[in-house]
Amino acid sequence: MLSRCWCNLAVAPDAKYTENELPVKLGEGMWKTFSGRGTYRVYLADPASGEAGYYGTITEDNGLLEGVIALRMKVKDHRVVELETITVREQKRPKGGLGMNTAGVMTPRMLDELDAAGFISPNVALLAPVGAAETRDQLVGATKGYFDAYAQGKGSVAPFDAQCSRRENGIAATNNPDGPVIDKAQPAFHLFSEGCAQELDRGFLSSVAKVRDARTLIVDEKQGLVLNLAFYDNEGDVKSVSVAGVGNIAVPAEYRRPMTFLAPQLFKIEGGKIHVIEGLSWPVPFGLSDHQ
Repeated sequence: MLSRCWCNLAVAPDAKYTENELPVKLGEGMWKTFSGRGTYRVYLADPASGEAGYYGTITEDNGLLEGVIALRMKVKDHRVVELETITVREQKRPKGGLGMNTAGVMTPRMLDELDAAGFISPNVALLAPVGAAETRDQLVGATKGYFDAYAQGKGSVAPFDAQCSRRENGIAATNNPDGPVIDKAQPAFHLFSEGCAQELDRGFLSSVAKVRDARTLIVDEKQGLVLNLAFYDNEGDVKSVSVAGVGNIAVPAEYRRPMTFLAPQLFKIEGGKIHVIEGLSWPVPFGLSDHQ
């Protein structure tokens, strides 16, 4: 990618390449803007399926724009047959003009836009050796439990470790007392202030966005890592959510229109429990479908 030419890569004649779930010709798209990798790097190997992956930081525009990429590469007969990339970039919104605005005029402001400062190095727990490797089915089953719990708004459905932590776009999305205040009329309610299970129990997230089409990208049995991709549909018709013990929480105006969030998530699983979830979220047109 640095050479701006895929000719240095052993690629099958009919190889498929996608960027954020849309087909792109090899050599185009990010191939023309990629300028390097950062210090946050996680590599995954899935020999059973002939796949490998990368979850980490990148730069574009000669290092001026930072982002994080989830990449899946499938190899067959020593040639790449599939390359899938999901990229979340900084949303620069400078004051005083649009000259350096990388977000785009029509891009909705998110509650937790990418914080590049949160991607210096991976969580040590994410890369810690596992005591005993679990089977592929056990690892995938744990992630399925998470999506079932999200859909049902019941944290008990997912096999969370008691110390489970989740981040989204580099921001602590659990146990974060300084999480965003989304309703000025309810200043005591901070999103992301509870634990993994409790955040789901509160029901705010699942009331606003419905999860669908969750798909396993890579299973690294030796590291206890699963890279997953899911779509979260925000239909835009929810104006408020009733949260137990708090009351009605108004949904921010930016979310009162249809949009879908493309969300790759990296799970660390050990002993059948989810210990760490490192996630990304990127707004795309409502109803975007999986092109794989």
